[in-house]
Amino acid sequence: MIPGIGTIVNGLGVIFVGVLSRIIFKKELKNFEQNLLPLGLLVLALGLRESLKSPDFVSLLNFEVSGFIFTLFAVILGAVIGNLLKIEEKIKAFGDYLYERFEKSDPDQTKFIESYLTTTLIVITGPLAIIGPFFDVVESNLELLLIKTALDCFLVIFITSSGGKGAVYSGVSILIYQGFFTLCALLINTNIEAVVSDSIAGIGGILLIGVGINLLGIKKIPVGNYILSLFVPFILTL
Repeated sequence: MIPGIGTIVNGLGVIFVGVLSRIIFKKELKNFEQNLLPLGLLVLALGLRESLKSPDFVSLLNFEVSGFIFTLFAVILGAVIGNLLKIEEKIKAFGDYLYERFEKSDPDQTKFIESYLTTTLIVITGPLAIIGPFFDVVESNLELLLIKTALDCFLVIFITSSGGKGAVYSGVSILIYQGFFTLCALLINTNIEAVVSDSIAGIGGILLIGVGINLLGIKKIPVGNYILSLFVPFILTL
């Protein structure tokens, strides 16, 4: 089996379903923000569930620390670095590029960028986006990425039907982001330890809670700046 085929299927599958959805839902549902409220509740519930997967203890520099403390430290560290690098602004800038390059005829650029950013953050902040590529490369196991593909496709259909034309381009983000972890898996050529995968799930859950809060309009949280938090377990648990 070709290493990375799962990520290719995931990314291209989302693009295909997104394009198909845009053809089918020519008459979009009104009230884009209101239509995202049920999705916000679901993402918030998913984030709460995932956040509880944090391990009880993590070995850090030969010391056992609380899993919650580790998650807290990882999120704060990732947030500080991400805010300095302005990662969310770079994601939006890429969305602007996609709009100018492919969607200039669409009069609502704001909705395009918002739907692209929202969909991208949901599909890449979950733990499957990191763990899936490792299972694909190391064990030739596509199960996680096939499950993720199905979930991502339903998400894209929902957002596209509400008028979020930028959702289709989240497939490009998947190919870039998960492609990076596929490359890491090829270089490391080892499986992810349970404590690391649980830590990633817990941190990813916290980020998904932030996305859910954004979708519900409670508070604008720059979740894109916190993405680097997901890398911390790889570094600090070595």
